Amino acid sequence: MVRSGEQVEGAVALELEASEQVDAAQSEQSRGAPSISLDLLMDALEKERVSLDLLEQGVETLRQSLEQRRKSLEQQKEIISSLADCLSKERS
Repeated sequence: MVRSGEQVEGAVALELEASEQVDAAQSEQSRGAPSISLDLLMDALEKERVSLDLLEQGVETLRQSLEQRRKSLEQQKEIISSLADCLSKERS
């Protein structure tokens, strides 16, 4: 399973690439090359979408991790309660 940190790092890297492509597209447009500019912008748009998907996956991974930790804490609480009951019965 990919860790959420890796997903976020990938998303940030794609965001940076997309930003650079937008800058390049603006430069190409000012030089009179609209078709190159359009290609760069379309590629940047796709990278932005992938970046958002990666961020969403990272958030979902974190949500699942939080849920697992909550369940683990509940199990620990139940075990502690059970042990406390056993100890109090032994002392009686």
